[in-house]
Amino acid sequence: MTIVFRDHPLLAQDFMNEEHEAFADMLNEAEQALLMGGQAMPYLQRLYEHCVSHFAHEEEEMQRYHFAPYPVHKQEHDRVLDMFRRHLVDFESSGNVAPVLEFLLETIPDWFGQHLKTMDRVTAQFLFQQKGAAA
Repeated sequence: MTIVFRDHPLLAQDFMNEEHEAFADMLNEAEQALLMGGQAMPYLQRLYEHCVSHFAHEEEEMQRYHFAPYPVHKQEHDRVLDMFRRHLVDFESSGNVAPVLEFLLETIPDWFGQHLKTMDRVTAQFLFQQKGAAA
């Protein structure tokens, strides 16, 4: 399932919206590489590295502004990165496309939509309020 970024609500933090849009683009590119039978590993690695960087950016902002639910949000990031890592290792060692394709076509889009509507929405709103108060 291709992710269409504009189908998701924008959040109260521009950096999150920009990084989420880049994520959607990279996810779609990785899916296409897998579906077309091309060299997908560079696309998958790039997507994974983007997630690591994006999650770290969000976590840094949460810590900077003392976001109380930070541990829960970070735990969710860690869980998804662990799943992603396991799929990359399995794909790289076996070459079996099916599990990683299911992960990208089903698991990640479902998770992304839910995560945006719940944890990221609350986090972005909190950051917006804190940054506005600091200005």
